[in-house]
Amino acid sequence: AYLGIDSGSTTTKFALVDETGQLVDAFYATNEGEPLDIAVDALKKLASTYNDAGVKLEILGCATTGYGEALFAHAFHADQHMVETVAHARAAVEYDPQASFVLDIGGQDMKAIWLEDGVVTDIVVNEACSSGCGSFLQGFAQSLNIRMEDIASAAFDAEKPAQLGSRCTVFMNSSVKQAQKEGASVADISAGLAYSVIKNALFKVIKITNASDLGKHVVVQGGTFYNDAVLRSFEKISGCEAVRPDIAGIMGAYGAALI
Repeated sequence: AYLGIDSGSTTTKFALVDETGQLVDAFYATNEGEPLDIAVDALKKLASTYNDAGVKLEILGCATTGYGEALFAHAFHADQHMVETVAHARAAVEYDPQASFVLDIGGQDMKAIWLEDGVVTDIVVNEACSSGCGSFLQGFAQSLNIRMEDIASAAFDAEKPAQLGSRCTVFMNSSVKQAQKEGASVADISAGLAYSVIKNALFKVIKITNASDLGKHVVVQGGTFYNDAVLRSFEKISGCEAVRPDIAGIMGAYGAALI
């Protein structure tokens, strides 16, 4: 198999693909401040699992990407490493060969990639603030005392989504507290947060003026899009029907493995 490793801002992922490009195994976990240790332990467990099953796992090639691209390439003696936008674009094209736009929202960053015939034509990334990314939602889930995975289900129960805007996280804290004072439910706030993530991405980072700017084949990925409410918010605000791969959170690793 071929191994792709994505050392992200808050999570470490890897993907194993066979010689036809089919995904055969994957790993996704938070870094816990020690991304290399997390990856080493995961790979050791993977190898022992195959050994116990009587299967010989041979790694034919390894590529790294993400925040720790160079660090992981050196640590694992990778055959190559590539910038994450290239890895994410490659994975998106595997899901939709006609992909025109890719929006990846990770733990601390977001990437907007425009494609034409599988070739990257433009890229926009958030430059300074992580507002509207996965860690942003994680923080609010903790402050609302609900599990991260429950934010989506709560959001779909909202009767009147809170209008929280798409500002910096510091100001968003004030907006949430004000909404609570005004009697907004956890469901309404959860829905408001899902909307704010997408508004921040589309209007503050990418600065689109028209949904047609995204083209007709939109792919969304990154761990944040595992949240169904965030996906639905994107489709409602953009007016686009998006493809969310079932492996949305490991698309960088998958792209690196394919490359």
